[in-house]
Amino acid sequence: MANKITDKLKENTIKIQSSGTKKISAFRQFIFAPNLLTFVISVVVGNSFGSAVKDLISTASGLLKTLTIWLFTSGHNLTLDYILTPLSSLLESMLTLLFIAIIVFYTIEFINNYLVRNNDEKWGYDQAHEDSLQVQDLQNKNNQLVEENIKLQHELLNELRKNK
Repeated sequence: MANKITDKLKENTIKIQSSGTKKISAFRQFIFAPNLLTFVISVVVGNSFGSAVKDLISTASGLLKTLTIWLFTSGHNLTLDYILTPLSSLLESMLTLLFIAIIVFYTIEFINNYLVRNNDEKWGYDQAHEDSLQVQDLQNKNNQLVEENIKLQHELLNELRKNK
């Protein structure tokens, strides 16, 4: 009786582990799916880029406002606050964009090198591109062989002409 209970317990444990492993594997495939990562990266970097563009427009607007005040008003107090404030915000946005891009790059590198098990699961891995690179390499080798063949045929024809 104790053996039956132990065997049943082992059997259930194996089922739970198997089920858990399948679920973890499915979750990994979901999290590391290229489409999901592309979406997340697009949202994060796009948001940061949008902020930088907004600050660039604010800087240009501030420059235009400063020039307008300087050219068309008399007795003005020329202040550069209209330019410097948006310019500092623009620099901050550009640095934020740069740091986000760096963090995303190294995060993807970490995922590809340490968390993903094979090339098909790697983000940024494109089998069609890899295949086209191999075909291109083979085509280059083939072209070299054709050139060598033509050169040898010319040498052979020259030898035949000399022997006539």
